[in-house]
Amino acid sequence: MRRLLLVLLLICSVLMVAEVVELRWTGWGGSEDDLKLAKAKIEAFQAKYPNIKIVPEVYPENYTQALLASLAAGNPPDVFLLDAPYMPTFTERGVPMNIKPYLRVLGIKIEEYYPNVLEIFSTPDGKLFGLPKGFTPMVVYYNKKLLREAGLPEPSDDWTWDDFLKMAQAMTKDLDGDGKIDQYGAYIGRYFYQMCPIIWSYGGEIISPNYDTVDGYLNSPQTIEAVQFFVDLIKKYKVAPEYSTVSALGGLGNMLYTNKIGFYISGHWSLFGMRKYIEEGTLEIGVVRLPRGPYAKTSQTVIYATAWSVISTTKNPREALQFVAWLAGAEGQRYEVLESRIELSGHIPTNELLVKQDKWGVEKKFVEIIPTARIPIGCRVFDWYKAEDIFAEATDKIISLGTPVKEALDWAVKEIEAKVFGR
Repeated sequence: MRRLLLVLLLICSVLMVAEVVELRWTGWGGSEDDLKLAKAKIEAFQAKYPNIKIVPEVYPENYTQALLASLAAGNPPDVFLLDAPYMPTFTERGVPMNIKPYLRVLGIKIEEYYPNVLEIFSTPDGKLFGLPKGFTPMVVYYNKKLLREAGLPEPSDDWTWDDFLKMAQAMTKDLDGDGKIDQYGAYIGRYFYQMCPIIWSYGGEIISPNYDTVDGYLNSPQTIEAVQFFVDLIKKYKVAPEYSTVSALGGLGNMLYTNKIGFYISGHWSLFGMRKYIEEGTLEIGVVRLPRGPYAKTSQTVIYATAWSVISTTKNPREALQFVAWLAGAEGQRYEVLESRIELSGHIPTNELLVKQDKWGVEKKFVEIIPTARIPIGCRVFDWYKAEDIFAEATDKIISLGTPVKEALDWAVKEIEAKVFGR
């Protein structure tokens, strides 16, 4: 009945003289650039929909906790940012509206969006709880200058982790002759989002196909081998720095921007920080798929995304849906992606424009990788962020304390089974 009423309201809206409706819109941010971008989007939207007043509520930190607190207090916003790792946190509480029944009346052409990005915010029974704000696959950034100086070609899409290691070894150097390495061939963070595709590339898995256990997956022989390779890059081959070394050399950003790291696994957001140095001509960066592992025939990567969603209890569903459709469509994505350039767009035509406008020649590679990227585990498992924190702690045990990989992963499995799955 609610769905029928909403559809009728949407269809009839063009025939009605609507009163001004106020919508509260929330997301994270808070920097001057964030506020400026939000203001520009609001002005553009309200020029098209003068009967809808957008009231922004931006949280610079603890966004998810603030949103949950507003829900508990019975005072949630109308439109909110849904982060992929927290999707079950909200969907299992019935927080976001299923927007799929309203796509046609909103004029949304679903074929203009990447299926695997939409899948992140969908459920197996066909519900769709948001439209993409932005996303990224994980890639390898490579420093063209360091490769040239080492006499190496740029990596190809068919490269392997053995190729990665050999090239990283050639780029690792003691530049000042003091007996200490100060230029490293690679940097790989200990965080789950960076390690996950490495594990997949070794034929390993993190969780069962039904998303109900990590036992036998996160501590499988293939996963152990993948994590051991990551540890060996730091401890055995010394082509990647210890985390304490990164701090001593001025931090990761300083090392990246001053040509002290050859390969770096990250997402599109890192390109934003590199922009100044690329434009100055002091940094030459390329982008390539992650290497193939010994047991996988193709490169593996993962998508991380956010979406705009409508609170299911909003008093103004028609206007909230119109705003979400605008934000995720061509007009809103022009501000979100083509101007800010922090993320890729879930809207395919916008990404095509991004590639055409790219003067650095890297956006095309990001876009080529999208169709083969897998959805993140966090969009399917309630409180998966706890598992990611446990995994990071396990890698700390391995690197800092010398704990054997299998022992650390067995510990992580027990912790995740208890704290995520409750057993």
